[in-house]
Amino acid sequence: MDLIEINGDLFDIAGRLKEIDSRYTVCRNVKLNRFEIYADGVLQIAVPFDRLDARTVELVRSTRLENVGRLLEQINSDNERLEKASQISRRNELLARVEDAL
Repeated sequence: MDLIEINGDLFDIAGRLKEIDSRYTVCRNVKLNRFEIYADGVLQIAVPFDRLDARTVELVRSTRLENVGRLLEQINSDNERLEKASQISRRNELLARVEDAL
């Protein structure tokens, strides 16, 4: 079997996640070498960290459906910031080319 259910861990992350939603189950996917969070047997999130710690709890809290509005605002804000940085970079590159041409 590729999934090993985690019931006890050093920081009791599995227990803390159950406090957020009693349906949550933490598993180690040995084939993909990652931790995964399931609810009612359905994958909810693949944990991007190599160990279970407070970051996992924070990630699960922040990605819950009730936070979707805040998440979308954050994504839009990040995209605007990246677009502005890209525009500045392109402008600077064009100015450098113009200066070189003169």
